[in-house]
Amino acid sequence: MSAFSRIAVCVDDSSAAGRALEVARALRGTARLSVVHCVEPPSFLVNLAAGIGGGVMPDSGPLLEAATAWVASLAEGDEEPVVLQGSPAREVARWAREAGCDLLVMASARSAAERSVLGGFSQRLTLDAPCSTLLVHPRDH
Repeated sequence: MSAFSRIAVCVDDSSAAGRALEVARALRGTARLSVVHCVEPPSFLVNLAAGIGGGVMPDSGPLLEAATAWVASLAEGDEEPVVLQGSPAREVARWAREAGCDLLVMASARSAAERSVLGGFSQRLTLDAPCSTLLVHPRDH
Protein backbone atom coordinates (compact mmCIF):
# COMPACT_ATOMS: atom_id res chain seq x y z
CA MET A 1 0.00 0.00 0.00
CA SER A 2 1.31 3.46 -0.89
CA ALA A 3 0.72 6.68 1.02
CA PHE A 4 0.26 8.31 -2.39
CA SER A 5 -2.27 7.73 -5.13
CA ARG A 6 -0.42 9.48 -7.99
CA ILE A 7 3.33 9.97 -8.20
CA ALA A 8 5.15 11.70 -11.05
CA VAL A 9 8.90 11.59 -11.58
CA CYS A 10 10.57 14.26 -13.70
CA VAL A 11 13.30 12.91 -15.96
CA ASP A 12 16.00 14.11 -18.28
CA ASP A 13 19.00 12.22 -19.62
CA SER A 14 21.14 12.66 -16.48
CA SER A 15 22.22 9.93 -14.12
CA ALA A 16 20.65 11.99 -11.31
CA ALA A 17 17.26 11.69 -13.02
CA GLY A 18 17.81 7.94 -13.34
CA ARG A 19 18.29 7.85 -9.57
CA ALA A 20 15.05 9.84 -9.09
CA LEU A 21 13.24 7.27 -11.23
CA GLU A 22 14.61 4.45 -9.03
CA VAL A 23 13.39 6.24 -5.90
CA ALA A 24 9.94 6.92 -7.37
CA ARG A 25 9.57 3.26 -8.29
CA ALA A 26 10.60 2.20 -4.77
CA LEU A 27 8.00 4.54 -3.24
CA ARG A 28 5.25 3.66 -5.68
CA GLY A 29 3.45 0.82 -3.91
CA THR A 30 -0.03 0.85 -5.44
CA ALA A 31 0.18 4.45 -6.66
CA ARG A 32 -0.10 5.36 -10.31
CA LEU A 33 3.34 6.42 -11.61
CA SER A 34 3.94 8.90 -14.43
CA VAL A 35 7.35 9.44 -16.03
CA VAL A 36 7.40 13.10 -17.08
CA HIS A 37 9.71 15.04 -19.38
CA CYS A 38 9.25 18.61 -20.63
CA VAL A 39 10.63 19.89 -23.93
CA GLU A 40 11.27 23.60 -24.07
CA PRO A 41 9.63 25.29 -27.06
CA PRO A 42 11.63 26.35 -30.10
CA SER A 43 13.51 29.55 -29.44
CA PHE A 44 16.00 31.90 -30.96
CA LEU A 45 19.22 29.92 -31.33
CA VAL A 46 22.49 31.81 -31.13
CA ASN A 47 25.92 30.45 -31.93
CA LEU A 48 28.26 33.05 -30.45
CA ALA A 49 31.32 30.81 -30.62
CA ALA A 50 31.07 30.62 -34.39
CA GLY A 51 30.36 34.35 -34.64
CA ILE A 52 27.05 33.87 -36.39
CA GLY A 53 23.61 35.02 -35.35
CA GLY A 54 20.82 32.60 -34.92
CA GLY A 55 17.39 31.73 -36.07
CA VAL A 56 14.10 30.30 -34.98
CA MET A 57 13.73 26.54 -35.02
CA PRO A 58 10.63 26.27 -37.24
CA ASP A 59 9.23 22.91 -36.19
CA SER A 60 9.42 21.24 -32.80
CA GLY A 61 7.65 18.12 -34.12
CA PRO A 62 10.77 15.97 -34.51
CA LEU A 63 12.00 17.01 -31.06
CA LEU A 64 8.65 16.07 -29.47
CA GLU A 65 8.56 12.76 -31.36
CA ALA A 66 12.05 11.86 -30.16
CA ALA A 67 11.20 12.85 -26.57
CA THR A 68 7.98 10.83 -26.67
CA ALA A 69 9.81 7.72 -27.88
CA TRP A 70 12.55 8.18 -25.28
CA VAL A 71 10.16 8.65 -22.33
CA ALA A 72 8.10 5.65 -23.50
CA SER A 73 11.30 3.57 -23.46
CA LEU A 74 11.89 4.57 -19.81
CA ALA A 75 8.38 3.72 -18.63
CA GLU A 76 7.91 0.14 -17.45
CA GLY A 77 4.72 -1.89 -17.22
CA ASP A 78 1.78 0.36 -16.44
CA GLU A 79 3.86 3.50 -15.86
CA GLU A 80 2.49 6.43 -17.85
CA PRO A 81 4.92 8.28 -20.14
CA VAL A 82 4.15 12.02 -20.29
CA VAL A 83 5.83 14.57 -22.56
CA LEU A 84 5.05 18.24 -22.10
CA GLN A 85 6.16 21.32 -24.01
CA GLY A 86 6.84 24.74 -22.57
CA SER A 87 8.67 26.26 -19.64
CA PRO A 88 9.57 23.06 -17.74
CA ALA A 89 8.78 24.00 -14.12
CA ARG A 90 5.61 25.87 -15.07
CA GLU A 91 4.32 23.11 -17.36
CA VAL A 92 5.08 20.28 -14.94
CA ALA A 93 3.31 22.18 -12.12
CA ARG A 94 0.29 22.83 -14.37
CA TRP A 95 0.16 19.19 -15.49
CA ALA A 96 0.57 17.89 -11.91
CA ARG A 97 -2.33 20.07 -10.77
CA GLU A 98 -4.57 18.84 -13.59
CA ALA A 99 -3.50 15.20 -13.16
CA GLY A 100 -4.09 15.22 -9.40
CA CYS A 101 -0.53 14.29 -8.42
CA ASP A 102 0.18 14.09 -4.74
CA LEU A 103 3.96 13.65 -5.06
CA LEU A 104 6.52 14.97 -7.55
CA VAL A 105 9.95 13.30 -7.49
CA MET A 106 12.87 15.06 -9.15
CA ALA A 107 16.65 15.10 -9.17
CA SER A 108 19.01 17.83 -8.13
CA ALA A 109 22.32 17.53 -9.92
CA ARG A 110 23.66 21.07 -9.64
CA SER A 111 25.80 22.23 -6.76
CA ALA A 112 24.46 24.85 -4.36
CA ALA A 113 26.69 27.48 -5.99
CA GLU A 114 25.41 26.65 -9.47
CA ARG A 115 21.78 26.79 -8.29
CA SER A 116 22.31 30.19 -6.63
CA VAL A 117 23.65 31.67 -9.88
CA LEU A 118 21.66 29.76 -12.49
CA GLY A 119 18.54 28.80 -10.58
CA GLY A 120 17.24 25.36 -11.20
CA PHE A 121 14.29 23.35 -12.40
CA SER A 122 13.87 21.56 -9.07
CA GLN A 123 13.99 24.81 -7.12
CA ARG A 124 11.36 26.48 -9.31
CA LEU A 125 9.13 23.41 -9.39
CA THR A 126 9.29 22.98 -5.63
CA LEU A 127 8.02 26.54 -5.25
CA ASP A 128 5.23 26.12 -7.84
CA ALA A 129 4.20 22.51 -7.19
CA PRO A 130 0.58 21.84 -6.24
CA CYS A 131 1.66 18.87 -4.12
CA SER A 132 4.50 17.44 -2.05
CA THR A 133 7.91 17.24 -3.70
CA LEU A 134 10.84 14.92 -3.12
CA LEU A 135 14.27 16.08 -4.19
CA VAL A 136 16.67 13.20 -4.86
CA HIS A 137 20.39 13.82 -4.77
CA PRO A 138 22.65 11.55 -6.82
CA ARG A 139 24.55 8.94 -4.87
CA ASP A 140 27.91 10.45 -5.71
CA HIS A 141 27.22 13.82 -4.00
